Amino acid sequence: MIEKKFNKIERLKHTLPPSQYAKRLQTLNWYAIDESDRFYLKNFGIYNIKLKQDSFMLRLRIDGGRISYTTLEKIAEIVQKYNLKLLLTSRAQLELHDISADRVYEIYTYLKACNISTAQTLTDNFRAIVSDPYDGKALDSHIECYPIIEKINQLIIDNPEWIGTIPRKFNTALIGRETPLVNPWSNDLLFALAQKGGQTGFNIYLGGKNAKAAQSADIFVVPEDALKLFEAVAKTYCHHGLRGSRSKIRLFHLIEKVGIVQMRDWIENVLGRSLAREGKLLMQSSYYQNETPLKEGGHAFIVTTGYGECSRSELHNILAEAKENGAEVRLGIDQNFHFLTSNTKVLQLLERKSLLTACAGARYCPLSLWDIKEDVQLFPLKKFRKHNISIGFSGCLKGCGRHYFTDMGLIGLRTNLYGETEKALRVFLGAVESPEVVPSRMLYYSVPLREITSLFDVILDDFERSTLNNFETFSYKVLNHHDIEFLQLWYIARQLYLLDECIFVLFFDTSKTQESEIKIFSYIKEMSQQFECESYASLTRELSHLLWDQQEL
Repeated sequence: MIEKKFNKIERLKHTLPPSQYAKRLQTLNWYAIDESDRFYLKNFGIYNIKLKQDSFMLRLRIDGGRISYTTLEKIAEIVQKYNLKLLLTSRAQLELHDISADRVYEIYTYLKACNISTAQTLTDNFRAIVSDPYDGKALDSHIECYPIIEKINQLIIDNPEWIGTIPRKFNTALIGRETPLVNPWSNDLLFALAQKGGQTGFNIYLGGKNAKAAQSADIFVVPEDALKLFEAVAKTYCHHGLRGSRSKIRLFHLIEKVGIVQMRDWIENVLGRSLAREGKLLMQSSYYQNETPLKEGGHAFIVTTGYGECSRSELHNILAEAKENGAEVRLGIDQNFHFLTSNTKVLQLLERKSLLTACAGARYCPLSLWDIKEDVQLFPLKKFRKHNISIGFSGCLKGCGRHYFTDMGLIGLRTNLYGETEKALRVFLGAVESPEVVPSRMLYYSVPLREITSLFDVILDDFERSTLNNFETFSYKVLNHHDIEFLQLWYIARQLYLLDECIFVLFFDTSKTQESEIKIFSYIKEMSQQFECESYASLTRELSHLLWDQQEL
């Protein structure tokens, strides 16, 4: 079901299959690469854009977050020798940044000699598969997923059939725990812990992406069949996937066009048999994970990074700490290192400390409008930690900070809506993992940075007033009952006016949400008599300018 009109990348693939480009690497003029080169190089984990033609990045493939001490040592040597920057991504991958053009191939070949893969970590590939950092070790880990991940890798890595051949990037997660460390619902393919007929296995969810949660395919598989299921999904997407506009060819768009039932039928046709229908989902919300006791008396703890940034000295300390305590090191999609050890002297149980995930930011990515690693310090981080609130921060609309799947999501922008051009934030609110999956909704298109703390304060005040245990429950039981246009008005009014307590009673009473919203709207209109507005949106627009317009000196 491939579209007749191919996009330019598909035309490149048909001219020269990506797997055949590898032989050009040795003779490539790294100072004069063009757009077609940039596509092909991504299939081997090498990234470059026009805006920084002489600077390259290499993404290392770390499936399941599993990385050996020896591999980390080799990476530390490379970082030191070539004066590179090291980042840990929100998909538990490591990236080497600031590689000069004359060193790219040298470093690439050295990594291969050390058995450190960069294969298929970018562009139209099955990206490195993620799992929970305590996979197989946590007490609530019923299935160890890493052996399955290894089998999938044997199928796809360095296999010409799968190098750059699918329509678009494809993210996969396998979760064998009841309470994963972070929200996994944005993956194209999610294997989620489930149970059926006395068997423990996975429910299958398809079509997740930045703004959409994966939806049930109504399929249950036992662990022994997980590899075959992955292969069937892979072949289905490769054969039937859309190949037109690059912005509309993720697996989500194929499912949107043909429906999940047709997708399941195609998968069953590839397998040559019917699949069991979904079982009872055992995977719960990551919010329920306050502590992570390990099997066999082990202990876990986090070694945090600077929102993914890890200096040479920090990496050296991590290696020394791991060696001293006999700890196994794993990478998390929370952008932190996780140590698993039986050494009771050093550690206690893990508390959920990984609150903010962030993209690379302008320091490493020219597409970002913000220096994320520095600018996050402008937020009330202590308040977020106090309330155990997760934040996803992206420096541009690509959404590498996973802003749709955290309690509060942010995109760093610039705006002139309220005066001279200034830093601003697009704000998202209310992701829920359980009992139903809901991505965050966009609360505001653009909030000036100078006013963001005031907005955070009133949102956190409402959470405290609710007396609910965590922000996800607050989102599920309060915020997501309200129309988003009402919430936009509510939080502007909360910053402008001192509201009567009876208005808060109406806000928190979700038994008659629509009636309550109408009463609150009338109340706010009375307080804003200078504006004649008959809708939530129009009054929000007027009040936002009253609140946020730059004041003339």
